[in-house]
Amino acid sequence: MTFTRLKTLSLLVCALLALSFPGYVNGANNSKKGSQPAAPVEPEAVIEEVNAKQLEKLLADKDYVAVFWYARSCVTCDKVLAELEKIDDDTDSFGVDFVKINDKRLAKQYGIKNFPALTYFREKEPIIYDGDLMDEEGVLDFLTSLEAMDLPDRIEEVNAKILQKIIEDTDFVAVLFCPDHETCPPRVMDKQQCRKCAKALQELENIDDEADQLGIGFVKIHDEALADEYNLGNLPALVYYRHQTPIIYEGELQREEDVLEWLVQNKSTGDEDDVIEDVTSKTLSTLISNIDNLVVLFYDHGNDDSMTVLEELEQIDDDCDKHGIQFVKIDDAKAAADYGIDSIPAIVYFEKEIPNVYDGDLMDEEQILKWLLGQLERDEIEDVTDEMLDTMVKEGRVIAVLFYDNNDKKSQKVLEELENIDDECDALGITFVKIDNPEEAVEYGINKVPKLIYFEKGIPTIYEGNLEDEEKLLKWLTDQTSSDQIEDITDEMLDLIIEKMPHVAVLFYDKDQKKSQKILAELENIDDECDQNDIAFVKIDDDKEAKEWGIDEIPSIVLFERGIPHIYEGDLMKEDELLGWLVHQKRYSEIPEVTDEMKDKLVENTEHLAVIFYDKDDKQDMRILNELENIDDELEKEGIVIVRIDNAAEAKEYGLDHLPALIYFENKIPALYEGDLMNEDEVLEWLLVQKKTATIEEVTDEILVNLINEHEYVVVFFTGPCEPGETCDHTLNALESIDDELDEAGIIFVTTEDTGVAKKYNVKTYPRLVFFRNRDPLHFTGDLDDEDEVLAWITDDETLEIPGKIEEVNVKMLDKILAENDHVVVFFYAEGDKKAQKILNELENIDDECEEKDIDFVKTSDDDIDKEYDLPGLPALAFYRHKFRTIYTGDLMKEEEILEWVIDLHESTADVIESVDRKTLQVLINDVEHLAVFFYDDECESCSDILEELENIDDDTDKHGIQFVKSNDVKLAHEIGIFAFPALVYYETGVPIMYDGNIASNQDVFNWILEQKADQSIQLINRDQLFEYIGTKDFLAVVFYKEDDPDSPRVLRHIELIDDEAAEYGIYIVKMHDKLMAKKYGYRNPPGLTYFRKGKYINYDGDIDDEEEVLDWLTSPANMEMTDHIEQVNRKMFEKIRKNSDYVAVIFYSDECKQCPRVLAEVEHIDDEADKAGIDFVKIDDKQMAKEYGVFALPAIVFFKPTSKEPVIYAGDLYEEEQILTWLITQKDPSGDVIEDLEGDRLVHLIEESGSIAVYFWNKTKCDICNSKAARKARLKKERDQHQQEGGAASAAAAFGSETDPSEAAAGGAEDSPGAGPEGESAPASAAAPPDASTGKQEDDADGCEQCTKVLEELENIDDDCDKHGITFVKTRDFSVADGYGVHEYPALVYFEGGIPNVFEGELSEEEEVLQWLITQKTEDRIELITRQMLETMVEETQYLAVYFLPPERNGKQPAFCRSFCSPSSLKESNLTTTKSTKHSSSQFVQNYISRKRKRIEKQDKINCNICDQILEGLELIDDECDVFGIHMVKIQDPQLAKRYSIKTFPALVYFRNGNPLLFEGDLQNEQSVLEWLIDDDNRELADEIEEVNERMLDRLMAESTLLVVFFYDDDCAECEEILEELEEIDGEADMFGIDFVKIASIQAAKKYEIVNIPSLVYFRKQVPVLYDGDLHQHDKVITWLTSQDVFEIKNEIEEVNRKMLDKLLEENEFLAVFFYEHNQPDSTAALEKLENIDSETDNLDITFVKMADSRYAKKWGVTKLPAMVYFRRRFPSIYRGDLLSEDEVLEWLRKNRFRQPELNIFMYALIALAVAFVVYTAFLLQCFKPAPPPPVQHPKQS
Repeated sequence: MTFTRLKTLSLLVCALLALSFPGYVNGANNSKKGSQPAAPVEPEAVIEEVNAKQLEKLLADKDYVAVFWYARSCVTCDKVLAELEKIDDDTDSFGVDFVKINDKRLAKQYGIKNFPALTYFREKEPIIYDGDLMDEEGVLDFLTSLEAMDLPDRIEEVNAKILQKIIEDTDFVAVLFCPDHETCPPRVMDKQQCRKCAKALQELENIDDEADQLGIGFVKIHDEALADEYNLGNLPALVYYRHQTPIIYEGELQREEDVLEWLVQNKSTGDEDDVIEDVTSKTLSTLISNIDNLVVLFYDHGNDDSMTVLEELEQIDDDCDKHGIQFVKIDDAKAAADYGIDSIPAIVYFEKEIPNVYDGDLMDEEQILKWLLGQLERDEIEDVTDEMLDTMVKEGRVIAVLFYDNNDKKSQKVLEELENIDDECDALGITFVKIDNPEEAVEYGINKVPKLIYFEKGIPTIYEGNLEDEEKLLKWLTDQTSSDQIEDITDEMLDLIIEKMPHVAVLFYDKDQKKSQKILAELENIDDECDQNDIAFVKIDDDKEAKEWGIDEIPSIVLFERGIPHIYEGDLMKEDELLGWLVHQKRYSEIPEVTDEMKDKLVENTEHLAVIFYDKDDKQDMRILNELENIDDELEKEGIVIVRIDNAAEAKEYGLDHLPALIYFENKIPALYEGDLMNEDEVLEWLLVQKKTATIEEVTDEILVNLINEHEYVVVFFTGPCEPGETCDHTLNALESIDDELDEAGIIFVTTEDTGVAKKYNVKTYPRLVFFRNRDPLHFTGDLDDEDEVLAWITDDETLEIPGKIEEVNVKMLDKILAENDHVVVFFYAEGDKKAQKILNELENIDDECEEKDIDFVKTSDDDIDKEYDLPGLPALAFYRHKFRTIYTGDLMKEEEILEWVIDLHESTADVIESVDRKTLQVLINDVEHLAVFFYDDECESCSDILEELENIDDDTDKHGIQFVKSNDVKLAHEIGIFAFPALVYYETGVPIMYDGNIASNQDVFNWILEQKADQSIQLINRDQLFEYIGTKDFLAVVFYKEDDPDSPRVLRHIELIDDEAAEYGIYIVKMHDKLMAKKYGYRNPPGLTYFRKGKYINYDGDIDDEEEVLDWLTSPANMEMTDHIEQVNRKMFEKIRKNSDYVAVIFYSDECKQCPRVLAEVEHIDDEADKAGIDFVKIDDKQMAKEYGVFALPAIVFFKPTSKEPVIYAGDLYEEEQILTWLITQKDPSGDVIEDLEGDRLVHLIEESGSIAVYFWNKTKCDICNSKAARKARLKKERDQHQQEGGAASAAAAFGSETDPSEAAAGGAEDSPGAGPEGESAPASAAAPPDASTGKQEDDADGCEQCTKVLEELENIDDDCDKHGITFVKTRDFSVADGYGVHEYPALVYFEGGIPNVFEGELSEEEEVLQWLITQKTEDRIELITRQMLETMVEETQYLAVYFLPPERNGKQPAFCRSFCSPSSLKESNLTTTKSTKHSSSQFVQNYISRKRKRIEKQDKINCNICDQILEGLELIDDECDVFGIHMVKIQDPQLAKRYSIKTFPALVYFRNGNPLLFEGDLQNEQSVLEWLIDDDNRELADEIEEVNERMLDRLMAESTLLVVFFYDDDCAECEEILEELEEIDGEADMFGIDFVKIASIQAAKKYEIVNIPSLVYFRKQVPVLYDGDLHQHDKVITWLTSQDVFEIKNEIEEVNRKMLDKLLEENEFLAVFFYEHNQPDSTAALEKLENIDSETDNLDITFVKMADSRYAKKWGVTKLPAMVYFRRRFPSIYRGDLLSEDEVLEWLRKNRFRQPELNIFMYALIALAVAFVVYTAFLLQCFKPAPPPPVQHPKQS
């Protein structure tokens, strides 16, 4: 007891000492560890550093990640980072991971160009923060704000902490509470609440954007505990927080419209303050779209009248709410302007998006309320502004617009009448509005009001009737909505439509012209087809507009394709040909034909235009045109429009005497092509050169005159007649070199051979150069062959200057003047401004005085010049001194004061640092080699004092050639990464370097600037030095550059910034300007960077101006690795590798270490294996560094991994490389590759939902037994017995005699031994005797254990490979799931794709074979192998199933693609035979007999195998086609099941149609015949049964069957069974009429064909649906309807009939015309096309017109030759004998036959007459040739 107390007391004393003196305890611990001190613990950075791989993994795992991007040389980055570190813990508490990364290449991928920067990833979606990074609180608010989390069309998920902050910070938040992710995992819908939540979420996503625009945040949260706190009950639930007060939604969450309306209503109601809500422009647009009654007050917060009106209107806000009128206000001048509000304040009332402006007293709130209630109660036509009207037209709404004058009595009267039809227009879906705006009316071509225009799809139609007759107007509007007429428009409307619509077909016509009327009637037929092809079709009756477009012949059609006209030259009466042409022009690009007027418009409006002048009657011209058609597409891609024109007069205007000719216009400046137009490649190349480069354009005299008149500066090289090779040609080629410089200066350079203009300007000798300055010519008298002299003369100030005038310059010339002259006065003005012209007249008076002071005075009026030069307005006057601008603020009309101001500025000296604007600063950065910029902020308190200090060194910097300026452009500063002010940046050749010292010390600043200017650290080397360094330096970077390239200093400066840091990595950087060496290493056009690593080089292909990217590339471990050996690295390189690699193994060694070389040699053997395992292996010769990581004995291997800050030291045998490799892999992944185990519903759901999954079915209990100690002993015993048996087996084999080869006998004995196990292993000697049951069982168990344990180990090796190929690999021991798929023997592998199983039948222990099979199944569409249970399930569930029955298994061996027939007889068979033979005799005879029998079986089986394989390969080829037709094909090997379907021979194919089997009896080796048999309708259809089809089969039937009846039904429909029984009665009869009858139970298919009610019967005639609306229970009425003529007929088409249908038509119709024809016969096709044109006329004659492709049936009616026409009159036929290609003759013949009176024709009358004549003649003959009667017999008495 005493000892125990003492022990306790001593422990307490030790504890107190430890607490009192922790240092001593630590020291004790350290002394204990002795030889292994811990690695130094670096201070942990608050914001974690990551590399690209880690960031990618982080983004994949985390929903919210904030990434701080920084650069190595960025000074501001450190300051910003220090600030952001303060909020790291706060972001963690909100569930936001905050990391930092230095990776410029990755940054560019996410759009980061300037550093520092912050990107916030929300569910992998990035958003860049554009605020002040130095304001950490602002950053935190951004990261946790609702706006930052907002994702388009998605409701963001939040956690409880973020939700609480959002509720506190946001006035209006809607929160959807859902079950936890554990309750409802993603994509698992096995619970009702999960399905309900997913559906609600899907619907609410549709209104997320609308809620955002209304200022209502929308988020979701999966937190059941939080939901319980609020007592929300069953989830999902929607809670609306209004000013932190929750309101629970009680309605149906799946009705998103109701939810949105509820949110809007609750947004404003219930507020304590009676305040009208303020909205933004975007919110206002959403409110207008979603709220029926909305009042908007447009006001200005700084306007007293607005605020007074607002106070008044606040009093009626509640009254508006009571009447359901939402009241909002908006302070946005631009939004007001968009709605046409010119004066503020203003009130606009929106009713169902239609605006109405209040024009009463805004101070009388009672009157306003009365007006609003009146608007609510009564319907009147709303007044709109021009902007509102433009918006409504642009949206494509159906609108009727009344243009009126409020002061016009007639307008008032019309308005009163039209108010009566407003409601009727609403019912028709027409929005009726009015507008009182004369300018807007004129835009639409309306000169007299009132006038009404109807808009549909943006196309206007003018009403020409009486507006006071509202009934007629209403009827006209009704007709417009229902009719398909081509809309009539004005010329102003035409211009608007061409501008706004991509494809517009315009008919220019004359409504009083008969031809126009006839053509218009034809073209009305194709209006709808044009709409379907997105071609707007309009007509215009305006001769003047037609002439403007060069249309001389009326009517004419012009198609405008994106403003480019195409004239139709075909027959306008043939509307089908016209429609084909329109569609063809839309789909295919051709060179359009234009008129001269069209060409002028295109030149004016098109930047790049090529015009071909040609003669369409010239065959050569047409051939050339056909050649140029080949380059039309290429030109369109390059943005060059090409057109053609057949107009000789227009060609002469351009001086073109010979056609064809090509002129290229660029910004209205023409250039003549003088090459071969037949060579389209040459033409294309010339046009591209013209577009991409500045060349001297060849022009004619006519073109030249226009250029001189229209442009300020034009240089003309008059060559006179000039042939290639002459002096003028050589001079012209030399002058091409200065064209670019002149173009940059804004001077146009052209050449001409014509002499007309030359003579006018006294050019007598050629060649001659003349410079036109504002039309004033100046002749060049110098040497034309010296292009430098020419350039100097043209750009000389004295040449450019015109005495006594202020020169007009363009922007390019102005930039040049400012760059080259120290003092310039510029007058900026707008062309056409009268005030500016007056000012110019005054300024001309002081031009000479300025010139005397050497001050240039110019003027410019280019478009957008005020924006280009950042001017406050126009006109403006600015004085530039050394590029620094001062704007004149006085009176521009007082030239004397201006002159005094200019001279004062000119003579004064700048003692201060010049302030620059953005454009000037950009110019300075680009042009000045050494520039210091002081960035400051107007709000910065210390900036002014610092600026005063820096003024003291301004003159000193000037002396050193460094220009010093200041800028307060905060936006520009932010762009280059400056967020803290003041800041100093030094630019050398445009490359910025930021100062990070004490900016308040001017001396420190000055010294730093001089250091930067003097820094030239990169060594310049020659060839010898280069070769020396390549041989001696491990890492050498060579910058190749051009000495004379102006960009080279900038490039070199960038590289100099990283020179020192590269040296830390052991990389030596040099520069070289040797062109041959640059070319040798791959740089024909330097600059470029080549990196040598121990002599081996690679070239840099990134941005050489980005020094950070260059350094990252140079120091990348992948680029620094030179050989396949373990790389030696230094400390700096190792730090880089640690950042970029997750797993690194380091071997520390020393040159002094004797064991190190041997260990290094061993470790080299596992370098490649380590790389494959994702482990980087390096070696370091640094003892000090090794000690820092606890390594004191060398060599040593240390492993670094990301999950642990401290490395792990290897303690094993360093000479065992395999052991080291195993240790490394184990350290990397201790868990190893384990296939996931799944069971039950989770497994079934994964099989159904996963696209590709492999399931390994195994028996875990059996494997556990196998792994037991007893089982292992049994296996060891078996192995020993096998070794003992080997000798006996060999000797037994030798006893068979001399006929058998000894080696074969040995092998055969081993294989044929009675106890041979798998893989030919020998059995124990005792196995020769009949084994007892226990022995056999033990051996079977041993074999099974081997299979069980080995297979799983092998399959674990391919788990990762399966993941890489997108195949999920799982294992299961769930026997119920296995039984469901017919798996009874274990182990087994089944692959499921889309839920369809396929059983693996190979060797499971061969993992490579398994992997290859799985990949094949994934990548190729193979026929799946299934089991009996799988087949039974598929027969029930699959409508069309083709099953290939494989031959039966042979000797218990399961075949793989019939491989059982390809292999020798099985081992068991041979074993059994051998056993029997040994009982009787061991003679050679028996052995030979067995061998011969085996060979015979092999030969026969190989034949069978080849046939089987060929059939299967053939069926694989048609598997995809079967899928297209909705037929699924599988294979099975089950002889018992085959007997059920009467299969006696193998292989066989059975076709299941809705469960009904049909055996294929054809040739299985002919896969095409199999496919045709499967898709044949006769095989698909079932006798006396309506066939069930799937969606694919239905689509196929739609395309192939002209008459198709589809019964849409639902499996859950109660009455559908009864209806189906009825419809089955008429299925056969429908077939007889050629009508296909099918049924389908698919909601998707019903939606696709717009079937609303189920069940429904739809009759598709050539895919045109007709819905049966009768009683489906009466089948006789259904068949009558299906075969009735009204339903059968298709408008404007001759219907196809069969025999049955023709007989029915003959019975029902008195007059019937039948066209008998043959398919694919040219004569039949041609005749049919002609006869289609008279189909409608035959209908008018009451003649039914049909066609029939049945030659046998035609013979019944006496037709012997096809095609033929037979006309039936009361079943009596007449054959047409005329020309079937003449449809008019056919129609006339039918008309005569239709209206003839006699029932018989002349032929029949002739026959009757002949018959009567024959009868009469016969009677006559009989009478004439009648024999005389015999004399009477004399009386005996007489005789």
